[in-house]
Amino acid sequence: MKSVLFSLLISLPATATVPAELQQLFEQARYQQLLTDIAATPSARQDPDIMLLQVRTLIQQQFLEEANTLLNELVREHPEHSAIITQAALNKFVLANTGSVFNARKRASDALALLQKAVALAPTNFQAQHALVSFYQTAPANVGGSKELALQQALQLGGIDVIQGVLAQVTIAVNEDRINDAMQLLDQQLQYTPSNTDLLLRKAALLLQQRSHLAAQQTYMKVLPLLNDPSQQQSAQFQIGRLAVFSGRYQKEGILALENYLQYYEGSQQTRLPRAKLRLAQLYVRDGELSKARGLYAEIANYLSDEQDFIDARRELANQLAQL
Repeated sequence: MKSVLFSLLISLPATATVPAELQQLFEQARYQQLLTDIAATPSARQDPDIMLLQVRTLIQQQFLEEANTLLNELVREHPEHSAIITQAALNKFVLANTGSVFNARKRASDALALLQKAVALAPTNFQAQHALVSFYQTAPANVGGSKELALQQALQLGGIDVIQGVLAQVTIAVNEDRINDAMQLLDQQLQYTPSNTDLLLRKAALLLQQRSHLAAQQTYMKVLPLLNDPSQQQSAQFQIGRLAVFSGRYQKEGILALENYLQYYEGSQQTRLPRAKLRLAQLYVRDGELSKARGLYAEIANYLSDEQDFIDARRELANQLAQL
């Protein structure tokens, strides 16, 4: 449940009424500058959408307790703001799964109540709807989990929006390890709406989960020109590039994708930057661009990581460069 809800927590949509310059800083992961600019905006505390952006900035930097404190205040100040209530609920869910056992049950039950309220206030709040399905499906019964309620919620969502209902049923199938059923649901709906980006991104993520690297890469390449959201665009480019390392295909496209990704997030707090540099360096080696590969390796040689796959891949890259 933790990974599903955290992915929802950090992928909530842009706040339409936020000034464009602040939204752009968020999209480019320039979180420190964004917090500085919000603090310097006199009317920010009275604008719920700007405050929601501040909360999301704190969450992106893993300041979940600080975000929780601010969200508690915002929920009291804006009790009808479905997006704030959704964010508060998701943050509490994640804290319940990562914090102390003493607080976990209370936070989970509080979050469930908030999420139910968010859906009641705005049935087309699809992030809240999907979070509710995921919670019902995966949470223990003693905090409100129920597979029957999950299916009921998914079917209700399908009555509001067919595609979102399919995505909810895909989530249920994945949570039950029925991967083939999930893929079948996606492919069936894609026959009717072949350019739907939500379906294509979910299919690509599912192919990633199955380690079907080439198929996932091709799906990301298909969806990239259809995307309008900058964060989704850059995430797709990251995947196209890193998957070129594993599939051995579309390496020129992979290089271009990762170069664009690094340019977009240059100087930012984007946590994937070291991985993007590692994968691009690997592609440069294959393409014979050794000086570029060595330059990128120098940038990540001393980067501290506790992720073993990153450490192993970096060591392998160092060995390759030493022999060339």
